[in-house]
Amino acid sequence: MHYWKRCSWLAFGLLSLWMFLAGNAMAAGIEVKSAELVATSDAFQLNADFGIEFSPEVEEALNKGVPLNFLVEFQLVQPRRYWFDDEITTTTQRIRLSYHALSRQYLINLPKHQKSFATLAEALDELSRVRDWIVFEKSQIAKGENYQAMLRMRLDLTRLPKALQVEALGSEKWNLVSERYRWTPVF
Repeated sequence: MHYWKRCSWLAFGLLSLWMFLAGNAMAAGIEVKSAELVATSDAFQLNADFGIEFSPEVEEALNKGVPLNFLVEFQLVQPRRYWFDDEITTTTQRIRLSYHALSRQYLINLPKHQKSFATLAEALDELSRVRDWIVFEKSQIAKGENYQAMLRMRLDLTRLPKALQVEALGSEKWNLVSERYRWTPVF
């Protein structure tokens, strides 16, 4: 009888540990899910998908009217064996997410246009996809050479209001930065 009680407590403990780890795995942050370069007639466009999760503090600040500015950073380098890598291009795209209280809509401002959404989930779905972003010209690369591409997305903490910047700099809850996603494109 004591054996079954110990086993049930062990099973309960393992289940609790699993739930704790699963809860931490869904913490706030940004993850690059996929990225690819697509050739056009004279340039290369970037298509990428991100996974974005907000902490309750970030979501609350957004809903109270604090705009969130995200930076999508792309870099293409040509690796060298005995020296620093040769930087072909580095480019950044700024995307702004805000909440408009009067219309009760979430707004995403891209470089050339603005989109509005009824829910935060719809806005995050749009924010998590970058499509047809021209990142470099075909004339910048040579056929048959090896190149390394890097992509990441991050919340620009310097664009937050000053009162939030102090809190955000030392807080994991505001640390919305993806790892650098690296891949070797084939041209």
